[in-house]
Amino acid sequence: MDSIIETYREYQTIIRGYTPQVVLGTWRELKKLIKYLEDRSLNIESATLADLENYCIERTEEKSLQYRNLIISQVRSFFTYLEQQEYRMDNPGSHLSYTNLDAHQELPEIASLAEIQDCLKELRRQIDSCLSRRQFNPIRKRNLALFALMYATGIRAGEVANLLLRDVLWDEQVLCIRAGKGRKDRRVPLIGEVLELLQEYLASRKNLDMDAPLFLTWRKEAMNSNLIGVTFKSYSKMWTKPLRPHQLRHTCATHLFQQGGNIFQIKDWLGHKKITTTLHYARIENPEISSTLESHPINEVTVPKRPKLQLTNKTSKKLMSTLRRKYTVTMPIVEPLLGKLEEQIEEFLRTANGLNKYTKGTIKEFRFSLTRFAIGCANCLENGIEALRGVDVIRWLSSRRQAGISQCTIDKNLSHLRTFISYAMDRGWRSDNPLEVLKIVPKKTKEQAYLTENEMMSLLSAPDRSSPEGFTDYMTLLVLYSTGLRVGELSNLNIEDVDVKKGWVHVREGKGRDRQVAIPKAALNDFKQYLGLYRKEKSGPFLLNLQGSRIKPWTVARRIRHYAEVVNIRKPVSPHTIRHTFTTHLIQRGGRIEVIAKALGHKTLAETTPYAHADFEDLRKAVSLLRKNIPPLSGAHKDDE
Repeated sequence: MDSIIETYREYQTIIRGYTPQVVLGTWRELKKLIKYLEDRSLNIESATLADLENYCIERTEEKSLQYRNLIISQVRSFFTYLEQQEYRMDNPGSHLSYTNLDAHQELPEIASLAEIQDCLKELRRQIDSCLSRRQFNPIRKRNLALFALMYATGIRAGEVANLLLRDVLWDEQVLCIRAGKGRKDRRVPLIGEVLELLQEYLASRKNLDMDAPLFLTWRKEAMNSNLIGVTFKSYSKMWTKPLRPHQLRHTCATHLFQQGGNIFQIKDWLGHKKITTTLHYARIENPEISSTLESHPINEVTVPKRPKLQLTNKTSKKLMSTLRRKYTVTMPIVEPLLGKLEEQIEEFLRTANGLNKYTKGTIKEFRFSLTRFAIGCANCLENGIEALRGVDVIRWLSSRRQAGISQCTIDKNLSHLRTFISYAMDRGWRSDNPLEVLKIVPKKTKEQAYLTENEMMSLLSAPDRSSPEGFTDYMTLLVLYSTGLRVGELSNLNIEDVDVKKGWVHVREGKGRDRQVAIPKAALNDFKQYLGLYRKEKSGPFLLNLQGSRIKPWTVARRIRHYAEVVNIRKPVSPHTIRHTFTTHLIQRGGRIEVIAKALGHKTLAETTPYAHADFEDLRKAVSLLRKNIPPLSGAHKDDE
């Protein structure tokens, strides 16, 4: 087996052209895979899909989604090579699937412009200080030039370590970065201030051979990426927060974007392969989001005072009784299932949960759908999924409809069954798919419900802002409407995530990614008043319930339904309805949909498009613009007379 791995290592280096880091990482991973198989009396010729799945589950337990996908990719590529070189006749690795979840993306940690300037001043002060130890001057000048170069060019630490003196084109003011990430070369411009610092540092050196490294250590050797990180760490005491080499890359890209830099030019400057990688910096205090939210309706109107409530009758009927949503009631499963199909379902769910293919809620829905299917198909329950026929599926779906189940739920059940049968085919439990001829009828896209501006203002006026509980409810509605947060993001919001000085809300642990949303100027006073009177702590949950703990999403939904009925809004209102309202009002006031998508945390514009509602009066105004293109019979428009 060692000879096969070594041959594969040469194949990756020579044929595929992978970098040494990638080749070394794959070689180490395959060594662990071979040991795992040998401990179970297996080898690469006898390993099955179940063995590879179990290895990936054990190997990536409590690891990130990116790491899990990396391990799966390495195993898949290796077994594809084995099949191509005829070491195996089949490829079980091809059925290893990546996770369907989006890896959580945190916002890059950056330094402010003032912090960067303070760092440069401190590094310059250490050079100019009279400490009678002039032997440190070359190192201090090197550190200053290194810091300025990394901030002004966005270069990676590994790329800095590979720089040579000939890579600096002094006359052209260009830095040539050779064999960067992905073995790509690129050229970046250099500003005059950085060139002066480099000249000051090189003036303290004796060896100026053009093939010599640009930055040297005490021993006149080339610096490596680890030493650059240690150098930055040694200066971390004088900074307000730890500043790492790659953090300078994030900082310079963010500052350049915030000062009006073109995102496509920044992409080429950083050496990114895809524009989506560069757009990661557009979620950090995006000036476009701030300018778009200036048109928020709350900046132009004043929230009216709380209306006086008048009791029309003295009944004990509680509010929120007429606008509750109606759900389909199904009988719970009392007795546990016994049979071959039940074992196959548990194996599918265990693998999906171990590989983090779906969220916990989705796996729960899978279990419910497949359990319902097993109850409705007694033949499959006893003999397994291989006994399933197309007529069995039709009968099961028909029984679901006769039981009063909605079409949306039936389509979801059928989708879950499709996924399970595909998994069964990968495992070799059956060779055909009886659901190929059963297609889900496409449904018409449901229009998103939203509130008008008058309805939203009346909803904001419903809480009694003179009491702590009422002001908390008011802030709940205000945050949802002024920032468009999801109810889960609102529940997870902390005090330290709200920056009232700059006017930004930092959304952490959002749906797949972090982002920052600007606070409308008119709402800042309410934020400051709430934090100053009711939440005087510097950290902790932003919103609390009556028990003094973090507010729950269902509590928010219940309170919103209560106030909607108080102001007599005759439509179902939920926290997500307010998110729809936030989006719709900004679009109707001329906000750019691509900027609003960034504020909402949407991955694609297709998620934001359904919010672009058009009222009939808006259509009338738009069509009226065509009047100028059609001459009237009288020769002049009535408005022109």
